Amino acid sequence: MINSRLIKYLEDNRLLSDNQFGFRAKRSTSQAVHHLTNYLTTNLDNGMHTIGIFLDLAKAFDTISCSLLLHKLETLGIRGEQLLLFSDYISDRHQCLKIGQYTSSDLKNSSFGIPQGSILGPTLFLIYINELCSLSLQNGVIMSYADDTALLFSGRSRVEVYEYAQNGFNIVSNWLQKNLLSLNADKTNYILFTMRNANISLTNLNIHAHNCTYADTACTCPTLVKADHVKYLGVTIDTNLNFRKHIELLCTRVRKLIYVFKNLRNVADYKLIKQVYLALCQSILTYCITSWGGAAKTILLPLERAQRAILKVATFRPFRFPTHELYTACNVLTVRQLFILNVVLHQHSVLPFVPVPSDRRRKDSVCIKPQTKHAFAKRFYVFLGPFLYNRLNKVLSIYNVRYKECSKMLSEHLVILNYTDTEQLLEILT
Repeated sequence: MINSRLIKYLEDNRLLSDNQFGFRAKRSTSQAVHHLTNYLTTNLDNGMHTIGIFLDLAKAFDTISCSLLLHKLETLGIRGEQLLLFSDYISDRHQCLKIGQYTSSDLKNSSFGIPQGSILGPTLFLIYINELCSLSLQNGVIMSYADDTALLFSGRSRVEVYEYAQNGFNIVSNWLQKNLLSLNADKTNYILFTMRNANISLTNLNIHAHNCTYADTACTCPTLVKADHVKYLGVTIDTNLNFRKHIELLCTRVRKLIYVFKNLRNVADYKLIKQVYLALCQSILTYCITSWGGAAKTILLPLERAQRAILKVATFRPFRFPTHELYTACNVLTVRQLFILNVVLHQHSVLPFVPVPSDRRRKDSVCIKPQTKHAFAKRFYVFLGPFLYNRLNKVLSIYNVRYKECSKMLSEHLVILNYTDTEQLLEILT
């Protein structure tokens, strides 16, 4: 009850940063990755150089200062008896060490960390770290899911974006230090994003984890590691945003499930097998698919083959069984069709619901037609969301229906399409 009232107070008064996606209703890791890739795609398409710094905080939940947390609660308007309640909850906590049957004799008083395993813990952590997500960074934004934080910067030149990134990283590092949170500089990586492979030497451009006075000369502070790819919230993001590495990892995860279905098919009917497929396999395929599902056909093909291998094993189909007949018999969507479904559903969810059709609105222009400068951006949601929605609304008239009905109509339409028909929906990608 206390947690629900606290969350309602924070959300109703818009006290939490919009860039914080962790432990909040109607927000998820998928949305965090979705917003991150949208930011990167938009800036790259506009000709901006973009850097992402992915922070690694050491034991963030265990290093929170109780006194600072109480001060932050008071700053947000939680005072009087309510503040005393939280003070009693987090203060004067004692802990001991237990190994097997042995327990340490002394109880240690802890003034750091918040109780984990309780429903209040995540909410109190969001309050503690809320100011971080609201820091003002020049040409930069901060996106977080709890303590998984990414700093994104853009600039008109490589030198400029490195300068913005360094200044912004200094601001964030200073805030972390003041709030007694430890940054693991060795595991904090950054990526310089480009639309294509760049062979330009950038040996003189680095981002430093400063522990000095930020002087430009004689600085011996360690530099952050420049990476080709970083795993953020379960998605491997690479420097060119082609998601090749992520899809390779997905292929491995999907193929490991073949053994499960090889045993399950002998003891279960297809209804149960399909339920297991949706839970184990399709859940992997659809996670954050609006971010990576527009990858080139040559990159996506191995994942589609892995999906087909699962379906053939589960249904006793021969190796060379026709692809379209396989998906029709199993009544499941291909990887590309899952991408189309999720992109259109996401676009549908952000549009206002209008139950009464309007003759003044053209079916092929429900969404504003997106404009891009490069073919690169046409593989991502920022372009494909409105593009696919307009195209499918012209055929199915989904604009005036509820979300669940829209999902049903789209699924029934997509499942009967063969490979060529599906790719024709995405002909802008070719």
